[in-house]
Amino acid sequence: MFGLVRLRVGAVAAAILVLATAAGATTVNGINLTVDPFNRGKLTEAQQDRANYLASHRFDSLHVETFEGFQPWGVGKGTQNLARTAVGSFKPYGRTGSGNSVVGKGTKLQVRDDNHMKWGRYNSSNTPALPPGLADGNWLDSNDNRGIKWRIKGVGPFNAIGFFVIDAADVGGKFSIKVGKTLFSDLADGMRLKNGNIHFISILLPEAVDRLTIRLSHNIHNDGFGVDGAIVGRSPRCRCRRPRRCWCRPWASSPGCGGAPAPGRPNPTGTTGRAGITGKPLR
Repeated sequence: MFGLVRLRVGAVAAAILVLATAAGATTVNGINLTVDPFNRGKLTEAQQDRANYLASHRFDSLHVETFEGFQPWGVGKGTQNLARTAVGSFKPYGRTGSGNSVVGKGTKLQVRDDNHMKWGRYNSSNTPALPPGLADGNWLDSNDNRGIKWRIKGVGPFNAIGFFVIDAADVGGKFSIKVGKTLFSDLADGMRLKNGNIHFISILLPEAVDRLTIRLSHNIHNDGFGVDGAIVGRSPRCRCRRPRRCWCRPWASSPGCGGAPAPGRPNPTGTTGRAGITGKPLR
């Protein structure tokens, strides 16, 4: 049995991890964050990457949210702000959206399914009802708000998190992820990414927790983005030395776990890891 602990990271720490050119992995305060980038034309590859992540882990518990069970926006109504999902709650934060892609109240997040919108967001999770590469179905949209506050609670102890971010940093915003008090800042390194870009983000915590807040945000509003295919689980690669103190081996030292391989060792795609950087460049 895992002890339940709160994530303690002390003062806010910051790290820069480039999204735009290659997949990357970095660890700050014991939190490992890995980014796999794809452009819109590589949706099938992005979906396979998420499938590989699920297949490469053994989970004691697993919770998945694809937003398919919620009514999407349409004819003046839909699902706004999600207080209860399979992976916690989602709320907007920061300055309210007012761009052309906003639907309903700009103060609210929206579940959407208008996959051919010109602003670059679309369903990305490969649910059983959707063939690989098909963008048809729901996702959670920031509705041009500056950010999304994701509160993970009520799912039992967890240490592994994964999700898609769609259309980040394509109109000038700098996209960051804050995990608890640890900030991974400007993940595109100041670059303006292509419309409709997609990234699979995976996070490994240094210890099992029973609640956590993740903030996904741009430094400006009206640079909308989507979230889909969220995964929260507990990996048995954690162990406890004494009650209420659990920790996990870094993915970099756990073959097949989805993180960066040790320097000089081949990663699952057959390329060679160097300085924690793996994967293929975004084209």
